[in-house]
Amino acid sequence: MVHLEIIDSPDQNVLTSFQFFKNEIYIGYSFGNLFIKDSSLLPSHLMIEVVEKDLIVHPQKNVESYLIEGKRASTPRKIKIGQIISIGQTKFKIIAFEETIIKTKKNILDEKLGTFVEGNSSRLTVIEKLARMIK
Repeated sequence: MVHLEIIDSPDQNVLTSFQFFKNEIYIGYSFGNLFIKDSSLLPSHLMIEVVEKDLIVHPQKNVESYLIEGKRASTPRKIKIGQIISIGQTKFKIIAFEETIIKTKKNILDEKLGTFVEGNSSRLTVIEKLARMIK
């Protein structure tokens, strides 16, 4: 989960806070999870990634630089809660973040199977229960 707030932008429609329940958030003019009408932005300008207990900002292809607390950066950097990031004419700050645990269908089925297999349950009983769940 990444919670960020746009604090300044030529796009008045994005001056609010956003929560994304993903580990990778793409921000740009016309591609990604958050579109900002800022003529200084590229279609995909920046990617924010949660990696365990770190939040990393990645400039995308052809992005020369961005600012963290007013200081120029051109490579991926770790950022902290409360820091202000500037891309184009848009500024935002990170309010909170934590890694989002992504469960695959296999993980979910394994968990369900674990709850059905108890002691001496027969394999057929487990398969029948799983088949009913899938329907």
